[in-house]
Amino acid sequence: MKVTYLFNSGFVVELEKHILIFDYFKGAIDHLDPHKKVYVFSSHRHEDHYNPDIFNFKHPSITYILSDDIDHDGFKVKPHQTYHIDDLSIKTLLSTDEGVAFVVNVENKTIYHAGDLNWWNWEGEPQDFLDDQERIFKQEINSIKDIHFDIMMIPLDIRLENHASDGMNYILSHMKPQYVFPMHCFSHHKEMSQLLDLPPLNQYSIFKIGKRHQIWTLN
Repeated sequence: MKVTYLFNSGFVVELEKHILIFDYFKGAIDHLDPHKKVYVFSSHRHEDHYNPDIFNFKHPSITYILSDDIDHDGFKVKPHQTYHIDDLSIKTLLSTDEGVAFVVNVENKTIYHAGDLNWWNWEGEPQDFLDDQERIFKQEINSIKDIHFDIMMIPLDIRLENHASDGMNYILSHMKPQYVFPMHCFSHHKEMSQLLDLPPLNQYSIFKIGKRHQIWTLN
């Protein structure tokens, strides 16, 4: 199993028979093995999670799985549903922003990509907004807390300042995924890595991202 970080929240997860591309925004996609099926996931329409250039990818077997707020042909998904596409099982969660988060089961692996599902605890926002953010976020995460995840890709957005780690800490205090990747940092890789060295996140095993197109080979 190989994971490649593209940019911001974009990742490629390559398995024995499948290649999963999540929230492509920017970055070169290396050669896509023509003998593997490719599935491209776009969690919502925001330009930092979706780029119509995905429809220019060259591959003989490619399927697009798109949040239903994206105006393009593809397999459209909405929150709180379970879909079966070929040999993939896909569960969707409600984002606290727009679109969905993905729970994908394939090749006996379970993979989570949050999209923009996060505890967006912004300084200065009205309290009712913040209360809704917390309630919906915890509701969605609690619905999957009994699942064992092989990979989780979770936002760690430094713009939230003192609350940047709230969402990731909540998830990891309730779940024990095998591999964890932070995301939604744009180009602030150094600052994001510094957060991982501080409480509360320093108690968990989380990969650090140092550059675009960083690659991890996993069991």
